[in-house]
Amino acid sequence: MEKLNTSWGKMAYTDTGGTGVPLVFLHGTGCDDVDWAETIAHLPPGLHIVTLEFRGHGQTDVPAKPFTLQDLVSDLLQLADHINAENMLVVGHSLGGMVALEAASQSSRIVGLVLLEGWTSLSAARGFEEGRIYGELSPKRIESILTKSQLTRDRFDAEIWTAFWETVSAFDSYEYLKQASISIVEVYGEMGRDENTERELRIPANPVIETIWIPNAGHYLPHERPREVAAACVRGVERINDIP
Repeated sequence: MEKLNTSWGKMAYTDTGGTGVPLVFLHGTGCDDVDWAETIAHLPPGLHIVTLEFRGHGQTDVPAKPFTLQDLVSDLLQLADHINAENMLVVGHSLGGMVALEAASQSSRIVGLVLLEGWTSLSAARGFEEGRIYGELSPKRIESILTKSQLTRDRFDAEIWTAFWETVSAFDSYEYLKQASISIVEVYGEMGRDENTERELRIPANPVIETIWIPNAGHYLPHERPREVAAACVRGVERINDIP
């Protein structure tokens, strides 16, 4: 794990180096670099892999001042500058997917997205029946996720976290998704899917968007189905060259 000095503290990241378009992994709320380990283990050898830990998560410093979702976008782009990534494919889970979408709307460096339930807006999570969030994970794995999430949340000043989450709640990428011209792979767990799901997800009809449904899976796809998530990442790499 390396640390990048920023104006607000030290940001933790990993970078395998190598040639080719970097795959930059952005975790979800309360998660960190470790949550990608199983997925990365299933990827083909030789890919350029980068992971970033958001403010207050994992080994990244806890911010002392208020911050927004836009600030996480700025962190991502600062890391891209630091590692000299002219192009990158961003893989984002949940909050990480939302950050990836906002970054793609602002920077031509992002040439592809793989969104693991990276919501068009936070309200899209209502598109599934209740009780599906952890899929078929064991009680031990669920407890581990919940414990880390709570420990992460406890690191933040309550007012700072509340203000940050207000910016997450206000996020909406529908207009960007309508006119996006880069490869976008949207990946969802199929558990809890019903007749209202597609409407609530608000994925516009755009030929650059491909949707993948993973059977018998819920929200925590990197934990539940790392092999299938890795396959979706490979698909994302392949599609970069397919989009004119």
